[in-house]
Amino acid sequence: MKGFLRWAPLVVIAALVVAAPGTAASRSAEHASAGQTFTINVDGHNPKANESFLAYFPHSITVHAGDSVVFHSIGIGEPHTVTLGTYANDAVKAYNELTPAQQNANTPPASFLAVDAKVPNLFPEGPGDAVQSVANPCYQQSGTVGTNTCPNSQHEQPVFDGTQVYYNSGWLDSGQSWTLHLSGAMSPGAYRFMCALHREGMSGKITVAPASKTIMSPAEQYALGVKQLAKAAAPLAPAVAALRQGQPPVPNVTLPGPNPVLAGSGAANTSGSIDEFGKKTISIPVGGTVTWWIIGPHSITFNSDKTNNDIRAEAPDGTVHLNPPALAPAGGPGEPPPAKGGPTSGIHFKVVAKASWNGQGFFSSGVFQNSFGPPVIEGYQLKFNKAGIYHYICTVHDNMKGTVVVG
Repeated sequence: MKGFLRWAPLVVIAALVVAAPGTAASRSAEHASAGQTFTINVDGHNPKANESFLAYFPHSITVHAGDSVVFHSIGIGEPHTVTLGTYANDAVKAYNELTPAQQNANTPPASFLAVDAKVPNLFPEGPGDAVQSVANPCYQQSGTVGTNTCPNSQHEQPVFDGTQVYYNSGWLDSGQSWTLHLSGAMSPGAYRFMCALHREGMSGKITVAPASKTIMSPAEQYALGVKQLAKAAAPLAPAVAALRQGQPPVPNVTLPGPNPVLAGSGAANTSGSIDEFGKKTISIPVGGTVTWWIIGPHSITFNSDKTNNDIRAEAPDGTVHLNPPALAPAGGPGEPPPAKGGPTSGIHFKVVAKASWNGQGFFSSGVFQNSFGPPVIEGYQLKFNKAGIYHYICTVHDNMKGTVVVG
């Protein structure tokens, strides 16, 4: 649970989907013997704005035993997994039984935490690599899930019959697909899944219907996901327009500091967040300073290359890890530990790190994870000592780019 809260955007702040359903079979009273293929998108894509969504689309589907489900990752870099099994099923069910206040609490009930703990988090609570039993495929029939690479992960993926305690896709890369083959002998019922980073707040459900029951076709159910994504994206449109003018999503609030730039934004009552810099291009004199106000897990990174521009890395043996150069600060300070006794209400802007730069070499704030937490919005200030045109990125989110023109 703490991992989800740490990685979640600070402000609880798409209409089109790029993946196509696996089949377009029509509604049928009889289940085809070869099974049908359904598609669930992990995250979502809006061609009009750089956004990510902590949701699966559609949120739930109904299938028959023997069918297959293709999970297609179409996000812009936000880390996700598809994690099933009895541990995940129980955790999502327990979360759904909490009150909204309990779900949003820093410390949910102990009974829930005990169930949640059986599903390891993608990232450790402190420094270190991605948890290998989560970052990589892992299929475990019984026992406690450890943190090392799952001993079964090198074996052929078994069909999912609902009895495995842990059945995990691994950390999905943007554009990657992972297929879940359902056993023909599965019992009818609900089988819940979740993201091992964003936890039970990002979850879905597969309902296995009796063979005699008519279900909607893959295309029809996929269309429901398209509508769900459009509904999640709609509240973000005003915040996108404001961000591109360098304005926060809250009316009558002015960003403080010299040459302020928003790093991310969002809106209430949606699973989506905006992963853009706004204004995208800013001009300052030599010796001027830019102030980034960071909403969400973002970095401000200059002069990157393929070794340090992505927090996800694959080793030569195919295993997936965190990429330290893309996470850590370079050339100046990064995000400090949170201060105790901060404000508990309202909106508060606080510059937590400052640096100066001559425009040479790799420079990065490192990934800010909003460690000060709501209601504090963290600021990062950088003074530019040399004229030039400097392009920068966020190492977490693809296509989150900006430019500083100095001189």
